[in-house]
Amino acid sequence: MLESSALILVGHGSGNYPDAAKPIQVLAESIRGRGLFAEVAAVFMKQNPPLSAALSLVSAQTVYVIPVFAGRGYYTGTLIPREIGLTGQVTQIGNRRVIYNEPAGTHPRLPGLLACRADGVARACGWAPTKSSLLLIAHGSARPGGAGETPRAIAAALGAMNHFAEVELGFLEQEPFAQTWPEMIKGDRVVALPLLVAQGMHAGRDIPPLFGLKQGETGPVESRGRQVTLATGLGAEPELEEIILDLVRGSP
Repeated sequence: MLESSALILVGHGSGNYPDAAKPIQVLAESIRGRGLFAEVAAVFMKQNPPLSAALSLVSAQTVYVIPVFAGRGYYTGTLIPREIGLTGQVTQIGNRRVIYNEPAGTHPRLPGLLACRADGVARACGWAPTKSSLLLIAHGSARPGGAGETPRAIAAALGAMNHFAEVELGFLEQEPFAQTWPEMIKGDRVVALPLLVAQGMHAGRDIPPLFGLKQGETGPVESRGRQVTLATGLGAEPELEEIILDLVRGSP
């Protein structure tokens, strides 16, 4: 019964951008207000409350942990489980049963959500999506082998929809690097969509300059001979809440 269980949302956070925690905190507050769980808490890798405090923030004997990350990677596969003391999808810690779920970004509904987001951003600029290019920007990883499994699957699913003239994928920390976007994109109208959950350091500091924008600016702007508009991170999507709840309902 979810009503007697606890839900813990794990976000990345940022020591340099305190507002990076806000999307996750808003998600937690909204879910808490629905009364679906006995307790709902949000913890962060880079901000307070820290991930290490996760299980001390709730008292329920059944705890669901959801990484609110855009995809699988070193954080979700290694760091988060290790910090909480998890040994698998289901871990018994004392008299508590802790269920560790897949990252929110791996949910099969995500490509459709992103397509709707990009469609709305394009139309707000007066652009027809079928005549616009979609550039997805993922974090990736500098570690050997990178961390592109989920972003590539999302890009492939969006491309198969044939809703945009082209769909390309670039990374901040692995090849193909997002800074080479002018070489990837053929069209002259570009919707840039970060595959990031919150407007933290990367979405706020690293991505806008790729298009000659300043922090907080979204365009449209002329950049490298193209018109570019920049969407916000995934945390701004209300449907992310339903994706989280779907992951919980599908847990063992």
